[in-house]
Amino acid sequence: MKLRMVFVSVAALAAGLAMLAPSESSFAAGAPAKQPKAVADAGPKTEVDSYDPDNRLHISRFMEAVALGNAKATSRDFAGAMEQYRKGIQLQPANPLGHYLLAEAQLVQGNLSEAEASMNQAENVADKAPSVKAKVLFVLAELKERQKKWDEAKTAWRRYEEYAGNHSDAAAMPASAAARIAAIDEQLKQDDAYAVVRERIATERDGGTWSPKDSGK
Repeated sequence: MKLRMVFVSVAALAAGLAMLAPSESSFAAGAPAKQPKAVADAGPKTEVDSYDPDNRLHISRFMEAVALGNAKATSRDFAGAMEQYRKGIQLQPANPLGHYLLAEAQLVQGNLSEAEASMNQAENVADKAPSVKAKVLFVLAELKERQKKWDEAKTAWRRYEEYAGNHSDAAAMPASAAARIAAIDEQLKQDDAYAVVRERIATERDGGTWSPKDSGK
């Protein structure tokens, strides 16, 4: 059985909005935010007060960049999406969501090393955002699998399992880590078996006589 790899897709980018607080997701989705009556009656917003850094009364510049990036990613304009995510990162470098979404876009394009660097940056600033950090740890473990770094992948899955188990507010699935580790162990076992078969076929093809002791198995 081949090791099942979970590849990110455009949907993974849009799914980033699900990690946002309700007020933030409503802004990102284009829905009008519910404002206090005093704010609603205050008249047209000026350029100065049209953004809210805390993303409470009005959309923040960071969330606007993230929403524009998700829209571009959904339309498969990944270059445009990454440009918007980088704008968001410049605005709020300590917000893990920008780094996470940039990494997802890089993964869709197959830039594994860049995606890993972005995910590591996301992890470094995600301690106050458990749901984001859990997703980051999950993707980092998958990345190690893609790179066929099996020992590192198993270590990464254990980190995810431990974090998920200790953070019930992260909406994570610790059981999935155990399943991935078991799948890696099964894959390695099959790889060893296939190696013996390939060795025997090569030996017999070259006119030699093969025995199990030749492989050290």
